[in-house]
Amino acid sequence: MDAFSVDAVLFGGELASALRMWSEVGLRLVWLEFSLERAALITQAAMQGFVYHHIDSGKLTMLHRLAADAEGPPDASHYVGVGGIVINGRNELLTIREKYFDNRPAFYKFPGGYVYSGEHLAAAVVREVWEETAVQTEFHSIVGVRHAHVNRFGKSDLYFVCRLTPLTEKIQLQASEIAECVWMPVEEFLKHEEVSAFNRNFVELALSRCGLETAVFEDYPGLARQDIVELLLPCS
Repeated sequence: MDAFSVDAVLFGGELASALRMWSEVGLRLVWLEFSLERAALITQAAMQGFVYHHIDSGKLTMLHRLAADAEGPPDASHYVGVGGIVINGRNELLTIREKYFDNRPAFYKFPGGYVYSGEHLAAAVVREVWEETAVQTEFHSIVGVRHAHVNRFGKSDLYFVCRLTPLTEKIQLQASEIAECVWMPVEEFLKHEEVSAFNRNFVELALSRCGLETAVFEDYPGLARQDIVELLLPCS
């Protein structure tokens, strides 16, 4: 985008010339990223055949297929969440009730939240547990994954339930989001009327299965030297 004028009229002419040149050299697909500062240019791009693709971090991406059968990268199809099963040495489970501003029942559940872009699952669940409860933990394994097509924001959902080892136990709940946070005996949690079958099942799995640990292959093909791939492998 830095090669184009920030003036909308000039941008329109420059883009038309660029599209002709790109077609002549055999390009099949073009995408442009518009920052908020260049939002006035979006109309010109739309008039020349660009369509919306996605918006992320303050930028709108638009695509133009120079060839009708060009294969373009789809928009991201899923968002990713994590929940942490934290059990201390007294066989107590770290549980929360979220704050809801409607009439939904606030059941006891695991602390957790969304995974940030560029964040590994293990780091995300440790961070989320810390933010909601102030309990420091260490990642142990992934217990299981729920894959659901809930159509929230037009996306499907991947939710990774993880087993964590507590390093501290003092609770300081995140008052803006959490109504209650307690260490609850596991047996009580498994019988509690205000615990969903979904969460009960995952606690039972965590107690009976080892799950998947994280591992790193430093020589993973196609990576730059500074990059790391986090792998999930069965516990030994």
